[in-house]
Amino acid sequence: MTITKHTIKRIFLKTKLYKLNHLKNQFYVLPYHSIVEKPNGFYPENDLLSFKKEMAHLAQNYTVIDFKTLVERLEKKQSLRGYVVITFDDGFLDNYELVYPVLKQYKLPATIFLTTDFINKKSTPWFIKFRYAFMETPKNHIQIKIIDTDYNFPTNSKIERKVASDKVMSYMRSCPEEQRDQFLNTLYEILEIDNFKPLENLMLNWDQIREMSDYGISFGAHTVSHPVLSQISIESAKKEIKLSKEIIEAETKKQVYSFAYPFGKKSDFSQELIPIIKQLGFKCAVTTETGKNNFETDLFALNRNFPFEMSVLDI
Repeated sequence: MTITKHTIKRIFLKTKLYKLNHLKNQFYVLPYHSIVEKPNGFYPENDLLSFKKEMAHLAQNYTVIDFKTLVERLEKKQSLRGYVVITFDDGFLDNYELVYPVLKQYKLPATIFLTTDFINKKSTPWFIKFRYAFMETPKNHIQIKIIDTDYNFPTNSKIERKVASDKVMSYMRSCPEEQRDQFLNTLYEILEIDNFKPLENLMLNWDQIREMSDYGISFGAHTVSHPVLSQISIESAKKEIKLSKEIIEAETKKQVYSFAYPFGKKSDFSQELIPIIKQLGFKCAVTTETGKNNFETDLFALNRNFPFEMSVLDI
């Protein structure tokens, strides 16, 4: 009988052998976005039931801290065995309606990275509109010209629409912002989607943010408009980062310690930004590169990943 990785994870969970991870002086930064009752498969979502199990697991088996505490421990060379930081990107409304009660139940700190241009407004980040257009298109086949090549995508099923959106998104993340915006307008016409009203109430407002902040939830910066930072000028990127930090601090009356790179892969931001982020007063920054972190990990390029046993908690 072949023993799969999944089976091994389940054995480690049931026998609590995963706690051997605590012998290594390393820590995790967990990447969440939106938490919903039933994920649609297009947005960056996790289901609520699994999330509750994960928070219960963390509360019982890990030490959950915020970024301020993390940086202090790193600077003092204090142990980080079994330590975890919980993060959420973008600032979705469900972070208040569904996540916040669970965090309070287990008395867990967390950091929510805000894309400030969408707080208190009905508008939605461009990448959500992009995914929504593919999810809702009535077309069963589309033809799109990317640079000088025509691409044909079947879009008859949910799986086909998701595959097509993933492929087109790869291009979107590699093109200049102005070119991206022009392409999006053309794309929405091709997909025959012009009504984005269902997306009007997806994001947090400042009253909700201030309530969570008063409770102890931290808020980090995630730019103003969620650009791909490697596709805009360094000066424009600096303005995006600086302004988002200033807005959050003005609204919450608290210092912003952490920053999250939009999309977060190394190809999505320039290394030239790291000294700028330091100069702006941030103490750390997170990517979406997977992996654990230790004392050698760059504080301004922290990895984000889950402890391996969390993938089998719902079994």
